Amino acid sequence: MVAALGRLVPVKGFDLLVEAMPALLAAVPGAHAIVIGDGPEEAALASLAEGLGVRSRVRLHGPSADVTALLAAADVLAAPSRNEGMGRALVEAMALGVPVIGTDVGGIPSVVGDDEAGRLIPPDDVPALAAALIELGRDASVRAKLAEVARERAETFSTTVAEMKMLDLYASLVGDKRL
Repeated sequence: MVAALGRLVPVKGFDLLVEAMPALLAAVPGAHAIVIGDGPEEAALASLAEGLGVRSRVRLHGPSADVTALLAAADVLAAPSRNEGMGRALVEAMALGVPVIGTDVGGIPSVVGDDEAGRLIPPDDVPALAAALIELGRDASVRAKLAEVARERAETFSTTVAEMKMLDLYASLVGDKRL
């Protein structure tokens, strides 16, 4: 299962995921996607899925109080954003051992790494998104390797690690100023 999480707005690129579904289904017939969230693009996404003949394989879930359970059930998180800050949803998925397919924009590369915890694709590139989804949909061993790294990388974004880095920075500044 492919999960996607966020507000249903154009910048999140969920339309690209829907557009990639026909190619994914041709290569991985059992695939399906769940889009978790709500927003003004919900009707447009449903219409696009219907027009592409994939509506039965794309579930527009709406918001969820239990995102963790939905992400944990996923094989991959798709984050085809056209622009993104840090991507907290990516870190949450990675902490659960879910590899990420994200666009090479904003903070996504710093979270995913250089194809370490998932795959980076160019923005607005439906064929590249489909190819990455197909690769991970077909190869459980690749998913497992990426999932292992994803868990480790997610830890570097934890509040504990951030707190330690901040304390180290303060200690360094205090030392530099001889306070």
